[in-house]
Amino acid sequence: MPPLTDPSLTLRPGSLADAQAVADLINAADDHDYGAHDVTVDDILEEMGGTDAQHDLRLVWRDGQLVGMGGVQPRAGVRFTTTIYVHPDARRQGIGTQMLRFAEERADAHAPKAPADAQLSIVGWVNAEQPEMVGWAEHRGYERVRDFLRMQIQLDERPRAPRWPEGVSVRTYQPDDARPLFHAVEEAFSDHWGHLPMEFDDWMRRTERSDFDPTLWFLATEGDEIVAMSLAALMVPDGGWVGSVGVRRPWRQRGIARALLLETFGELYRRGRRWAALGVDADSLTGATRLYESVGMRVRERHAQMRKIIRDGREIEISSID
Repeated sequence: MPPLTDPSLTLRPGSLADAQAVADLINAADDHDYGAHDVTVDDILEEMGGTDAQHDLRLVWRDGQLVGMGGVQPRAGVRFTTTIYVHPDARRQGIGTQMLRFAEERADAHAPKAPADAQLSIVGWVNAEQPEMVGWAEHRGYERVRDFLRMQIQLDERPRAPRWPEGVSVRTYQPDDARPLFHAVEEAFSDHWGHLPMEFDDWMRRTERSDFDPTLWFLATEGDEIVAMSLAALMVPDGGWVGSVGVRRPWRQRGIARALLLETFGELYRRGRRWAALGVDADSLTGATRLYESVGMRVRERHAQMRKIIRDGREIEISSID
């Protein structure tokens, strides 16, 4: 990557010690772009735990302040997810473009490790409500392939009680659930658009966060089998995030996902939380957006996934890599 032309800028690799600065940068960008922020240091540490930060993450500093970042994270060896943020006060100075070049160079460096005939792509997200951001990515060869929504519900009053199908009950997560829950999550999301399987150790980083609360992970069971899940966490300052809501295919269309959401909302309300949010594919193949609307959630943000094919080939089916 060519050096930054502004002599006041310093470029260096990232490290776990930079987590607070990265969180501050992302929150400043989100405040500017969306009018709110909720990223924590734990969020950053979880993400950085799955990244080779020394090689795949670069930070841009000016006078001791982090003003830009760019990184890439390989997924299953065929998709490279890029994350780029620039502080609102440092935009339109070429930092974002430089970070994108770096991410593409790192994706190219990883490419030889992929199956020889696999299609390789690099993907990232921009604010879908900012046409100039979509245009910036398109100008650099990216195509808008999908929109994802952040949906949110206000918890100003106690949510209605869930109704569970006969034979299905709910309980919270226990340590012995780790591996069966991982496989249940992978199965539930295997037919979602763009899903790539995770490795068990990467998935388990969720449980290693300092703010991990197993009493907010709700598991729907039938007998000894985990059939669905709602994995939530508290969010600053007064909300909750539902990270995964999924139902394994044989148990769908029975009202289990609705019951799990209401169970989750009820517990968040009991703890004094006044909103809950989640992310969802705008064109979900399972009709998730309609379900979320039916329980009172509304769209707060829209993110456009931008993709560039960096090596042509066939889109391969990847079985579990655990």
